Amino acid sequence: MNQSNMLTEIGRVVAKENDTVWVQTQSKTGCSSCQVNTVCGSGIVSKAFSHKVFVTPLKNKVNANIDDEVEVGIPDNLVVRASVMVYLVPLISMILALLVWQFWLTNPSELSSILAAFAGLAIGFVLTHFYSKSAAQKGKTEPVLLRIVKRPIAVKQIETTVD
Repeated sequence: MNQSNMLTEIGRVVAKENDTVWVQTQSKTGCSSCQVNTVCGSGIVSKAFSHKVFVTPLKNKVNANIDDEVEVGIPDNLVVRASVMVYLVPLISMILALLVWQFWLTNPSELSSILAAFAGLAIGFVLTHFYSKSAAQKGKTEPVLLRIVKRPIAVKQIETTVD
């Protein structure tokens, strides 16, 4: 895969089984790189609640071992498609249902219009749910291991005696 079209994150391999590794990553916010994060309200809140750790099973295509630091990638077009599905599809579905309802009845009541809009919103959520399940079954939503960033070096202690 082309790494220039990927959103990447560095993680650490915490377990390995056959051709699967479990990679631990920690969520980060934009506030962590900002220079005024110690005095900004958002920066202070993000420090208090940003210590989420995720462990994700991934196919081990780079032969990573436990304690290796690895680069994990997600295609950027996947993020755009997921955003469209989660935000726009339910909204468009709601507006379409409301418009169809308005044209179907010549003088609908306000309550029936509200119910039609909620029905359209529900249909949009159902469509999003089925699309996400289908994409997950096809393996389109999985992050991939791109490379090993750092591998720990095994060091043996040598005992010396003084004669």
